[in-house]
Order: sequence, then C-alpha cells, then structure tokens
Amino acid sequence: MDTTALPLFPDPNGDPAPAAAAAEPTAQPGAAPAPARPRVPRSKAAAKAEQPTPQPDAEVVIIGAGLAGLNCARELTLAGRSCLILEAADAPGGRVRTDIVDGFRLDRGFQVLLTEYPEAKRVLDYDKLALRTFLPGALVRQGGSFHRFADPFRELRKGIAFATDPIVSFGDKLRVAKLRRSCLAADDASLFSAPEETTREFLRRSGFTSAIVERFFEPFFGGVFLERNLVTSARFFRYLFRLFSLGYAAVPELGMEEIPRQLAAALPADSIRLNSAVRSLEKIDLGWKIETTSGISLTAGQLVMAAREPEAKALLAGVRTPGPAPARNWNRTTTFYYATTTSPIDEPVIVLNGEGRSAGPINHLAVMSLVSPAYAPPGAHLVCVNVVGSAPENDTGMEALEVEVRNQLRRWFGPSANSWQVVGGYPIAHALPLQLSMAPHRPAQSDTGILLCGDYQTTASIQGALTSGTAAASFLTGPQS
Repeated sequence: MDTTALPLFPDPNGDPAPAAAAAEPTAQPGAAPAPARPRVPRSKAAAKAEQPTPQPDAEVVIIGAGLAGLNCARELTLAGRSCLILEAADAPGGRVRTDIVDGFRLDRGFQVLLTEYPEAKRVLDYDKLALRTFLPGALVRQGGSFHRFADPFRELRKGIAFATDPIVSFGDKLRVAKLRRSCLAADDASLFSAPEETTREFLRRSGFTSAIVERFFEPFFGGVFLERNLVTSARFFRYLFRLFSLGYAAVPELGMEEIPRQLAAALPADSIRLNSAVRSLEKIDLGWKIETTSGISLTAGQLVMAAREPEAKALLAGVRTPGPAPARNWNRTTTFYYATTTSPIDEPVIVLNGEGRSAGPINHLAVMSLVSPAYAPPGAHLVCVNVVGSAPENDTGMEALEVEVRNQLRRWFGPSANSWQVVGGYPIAHALPLQLSMAPHRPAQSDTGILLCGDYQTTASIQGALTSGTAAASFLTGPQS
C-alpha cells in the first residue's frame, strides 16, 4: 500500500500534486538551503465550485392523485421526466373511487365515463377496463307512469314507439333531431366560439317547449351538470350532446375506480406517496419546500397543484402575493345505494324524474347491477339514486333526506321499495365546478409559478381532468419550462 503523504493543501488548480513532484529539492553539500515552496490554500471560490450543485429531492412534485394529477404524471413519465405524487388519501383516484360494502361496489357518487371523450380514448385502455354501457336515451317518470325516451338512430324499434308517445310534442322531437344534426356537424372550434349563453336560454332560443325542457333536458343534463337550473354554458351542453350522440355512457366492469388504478399502474414504482397530506409550501432557491402533516419535508424543482380546489386554495393562500383566489361555485349532490333482490326496471337505462322538483328530491336513478353484474353479489341488485343540489353535512340531514327519497321510490315502484336496504350514502359538497363558460384549455399558472391542474381549470368532467393533466405535463416538458 502506498503511504506517501499528499500535501496538506492541494495544488491551486485543484488536483493533488504527484508524490515525487511534491518532495522538497535536495540540498547539495555546501550550498545554501533551498527556500521552502510556499503552500497556497485554494480560494473560497474554487472550493465552492468543486461542491456538487444542490438538487431538489424530486424534479417535479404533483400534489393530488386524482385523474388530473395521475395523467400529468403519466405524460411526464412518457416524456422521460421523473415526478413524485403526494396524495392525502389511502389510494389514488381523488373523487373517482369505489368502495366495496358487503359485496356491492359503490362508486363515490353516481359517475359515468362518456366513451367518446377524446382524451379518455387516447389515454385509457377501454378493453382492459371492460366497459359496460348504459342504453342510450332514458326512462322518464311523468304523470304517474314511465315513458321510454329512445334514440331512434340507435334503437329503431323503441324510437318508433317513442315517436307516438305524447309525453312531448312531435315538434320537440323534430327539434331534438335538428339539434343532434347541428352538434354532429360542428367541430370544437365552432362550439367554443359560439355566443356564450346558458343551456336553458339556448334551448328556449332553439324553440324547445317547456314540456321537454322540464321532462327531459332538466333532469338528464341536470344529472350531468349536477345543477337543474341549466345555467351551465350552452357551449358545454352542445359539446356533451354531440358526445352522447356518438357514443355511450359507461362504467368499468369493476367500478369507476378502475380508471385511476389503470393510470397509476402505468407509473414507476414508488412514484405515489399515499397518506401524505401537504401542510405548507415555501418558495426556496431550489424551487419549493413541502411539509406534510406527517412531518415529512422534501423539496421540488417544479410544483403541480392537482388537489381538489378547496385544498389547493388553502395551500396557495400562504404563497400567493395578492392573497387567496376568488371563491368558485361548486355543484352539490348526494347518492344513496340500495340493495334489493328484485330490480325495479328491466334494462340498463337511466331513470329520470320528469315530474319536477316538487315531486321529490330524486333527480335520476340507475340499477347498476343491470349495467355491470359485478356491482352486486349473486342474487342481488344495486340501485343507485341521485339527488342534485343537496349534500347534508351530518347524519341527521342524511337520514331526513333518505326518508324523502324512500317516499318517492315508494310512489314510483310501490311497497316493494320498503324492503330495499341502504348500503351506502355519499353527500358530496364539491362534486363538480359550476361551468358558466367554456373555452379551449390553456394551462394556468398561479402568480407564484405553481402550475394549476384539475377539472376546475378546464371542463367539469373526466375529459376535463385528463386534458388538464396532459396540458400541465406539456407545459413542463415544453420549451417554456
């Protein structure tokens, strides 16, 4: 082993001198001693230059593992960028989750995937999701009986029967066909550039009578928008009407949570940290310092805020320069699930309350086990009942609302509804952002440089959440990043 000692201070250029070169000159006999070579300590600047540049713990941190955050991570991964998702809950999905109770699959709120969502078609593997579809149209309760609103372009026989049903006028039926034709002919650019108005005003201006608005459009699209006043942007209404005309409403065979599970499965291992709610954010030289409620601290070069808007606003309030962002209106809903041995209807179709809000709180219902038998154990059925505009804050309020719902179910289906067993109830105060306007999406950045991501930044839909995630990732990987 070489034990030659190196100089105490290396060469000013930074490299230790070879041992032979470091030796002092040998004094010749009779000669004056050679002067000692001075040892020059390296400068502070040189020492600093040799230190490795500090790096953040994660290149990109995404707060929130909902559909927007997951798709952002997926796109970043495909682009070769590393990222870490911090999720407060015990599983990814955000609002798109499914609970299993006594063998029943309960989506957290009535949710469907429109098969013609462009971003969903690009991102998701429909075959692996094993999508199960609802029949087009609806079964409408009006005047004490049920009426089948059928799509004559896809259900010819039922469409012919609907043509003679007096529940709405023949003129309104022709106007629906005209609306369908105009929506299918329009592209996104023309839809997004149309005059901004409410859905109700658009329907009135298009000549539809109050009968079809109250009996079909209000409960059907009120169930989609989660607001029955139809103040949602007519641009969004026409966009969705086109998608309903082209495709189907569907659910994965094993529940809606299969969608975020598929997105999460495409990410590298350990890229999602669950049960990691973020407590605070701080701007630092490296980018961002993040503190979680569990006491973990980490740094991020770039930050994507993909949490639900209420949580996002609370975190951003501490770092925004002008203060908290303006309040946004959110639509509310409550979903009840009932177990029964006999289905009250005989086909996988959405049932609408066409008798108005005065008839009871139900907006729509569906027998999920007719759509996908896996939603219920063998020998049972699962009825999903949705209320729009209400989300009780405590058990007392939920119990009172369930009594009203049960009374309406009894009027619809008779005394057999008395035996239905409640297996779950979900009051959702922040179900969907109110969509008063619609425009092509552009990634939004807060005044602190945090990238905002979520359906509230785009459109109130699965399509909007996925699109927002893609846009955020594109922004981070593009030349402007």
